[in-house]
Amino acid sequence: MLLTFYLLFIGLHVSEGCALERSGGPQLSITAQKRGSALLPCYCTDLNTKPEALIWRKYNSHTNQWEDMSLKGDQYRDRVQLFNGHSPGNLSLLISHLTEEDGGDYRCEVKDSHISIRLTLKGCNLVNREQALDITAHIGGSVLLPCYCTDLQTTPEEFRWTKDNTKTGKRENISSQSGQYRNRVQLVNGHSPGNLSLLISHLTEEDGGVYMCGVKGAHLMIRLTLKEGPPTITPTRAVVSVQTRPATSTTHSTQKPDGYSIHFSIFIPVLLLLLGLGGLIYWRCRGRRRGQTESREERRTKIEQKTQDEVMYSTVVHSNTTTTTTTVIDIEEKAEYATIRVN
Repeated sequence: MLLTFYLLFIGLHVSEGCALERSGGPQLSITAQKRGSALLPCYCTDLNTKPEALIWRKYNSHTNQWEDMSLKGDQYRDRVQLFNGHSPGNLSLLISHLTEEDGGDYRCEVKDSHISIRLTLKGCNLVNREQALDITAHIGGSVLLPCYCTDLQTTPEEFRWTKDNTKTGKRENISSQSGQYRNRVQLVNGHSPGNLSLLISHLTEEDGGVYMCGVKGAHLMIRLTLKEGPPTITPTRAVVSVQTRPATSTTHSTQKPDGYSIHFSIFIPVLLLLLGLGGLIYWRCRGRRRGQTESREERRTKIEQKTQDEVMYSTVVHSNTTTTTTTVIDIEEKAEYATIRVN
């Protein structure tokens, strides 16, 4: 029973095929940059469903017909590819290196359903287009001739700088390889493809005139006027009068006070250092003298104590007899004998 239901479900799913998302809905609008890429989205509701047939068409305004893009091999050669990846139900179309002719209406068709997409390409719309700018520069200097697209990330299909030749009455292209501008001109767009400004260096009198920055369908005119180089300013030395006495005055350049201040600032630390060293030497000498005085006093004290220790102690024996009395004196292992007679 379950197997029968499963087979029936698979059969219905296969017979149903690819049902496009947004089929019959409003037209989808996509905007892209010229020379860029655009992804035209188209999906089956089930990304694992592979349609029986797929056709991408583009409307031809000249013939009023929807043309199969696969038949326009030369126009889209190496520029279109399906962007389905690993999902057979993803029918999106990627177009690279877009040109102005790629703009218009597209259709993604699967069996009896389709979706519509309008692709609008943005080109370079010049700032101050169809206007004239006046710029003044000096001979021998440099000048920047400004030219910008309104969107700095827009890369114009083509553009060129030209200059009116008053002698021939023709408009000549400006190139870094041309004789007059060799190695003197360069574009300064940096990382902004919509910046078309031109830098001219080492200006000469012949560089003056009318320039034109032109893109497809639009242009900007610039009138360059050249003047003589700005006057050179020679530096002058300032003189300061310093009065040292009421009756005399001496003229010095501004550098001398600086020299005096430098010498004075050096003299003060040296003087303080010498005073410090003198004080240190004085205190050391004074300390030595005190030590010598104290050592002398200590020596005297020791000698006096030693002298007191060496005082002789004697014992005298008195007798009324006429006999001779002998006294023995014992002083630290030394003996002296004295005889005393008493009448």
